[in-house]
Amino acid sequence: MKNLVYLLVLVFSGTIMAQEKPSEVKEEVEVKTIKYKDSDNTTESKVKVITRETSNVKLQGADADKVNQDRVLTGKKVEKMIMVDDDADPEYDFLTKETFYISGDKNYKFTPNKKGFDIAFNNNTNQFVKTGNAWKSSTNGHYIVSGENKNGIGYFDSEGNFVVEYYDYNLKDIMKIKYNKAVSSSK
Repeated sequence: MKNLVYLLVLVFSGTIMAQEKPSEVKEEVEVKTIKYKDSDNTTESKVKVITRETSNVKLQGADADKVNQDRVLTGKKVEKMIMVDDDADPEYDFLTKETFYISGDKNYKFTPNKKGFDIAFNNNTNQFVKTGNAWKSSTNGHYIVSGENKNGIGYFDSEGNFVVEYYDYNLKDIMKIKYNKAVSSSK
């Protein structure tokens, strides 16, 4: 009986592990040391920036029986975490985490704050300009979005994209804006 229980646990756990979606993660870590002098003391701080790209791995359906299969381009989620070490302990203190998205032809950056996150877009001069806020609502996974142009309810879909639903008074209908995970054309 004991062996039967072990066998069932082994089969069950193997089934759960096989259900995982394969993904590729690229991570770049950059550490800068900043020294500054005030009167008689020289103080040193370190800033660590971790940039992480995550993408799902999908293969060509026509190559299913081949050993060397071609990959299908998928969207990438780009996150940037900024940490600083300016005290006596050896650990870095977390400052912020930014996630990048695309909507239409504009690049957006979501930066978390205490109540949700800020939404900013790239104004083509490599500077992000804040255009809105998203606050956590009492409904789990939903956000109240207030922006320069649109106000509505937002949520993350199953693919990690952020969707905002709002009422368009001119069309007299509910519309959607989708912020897609940042996509790169590299394989």
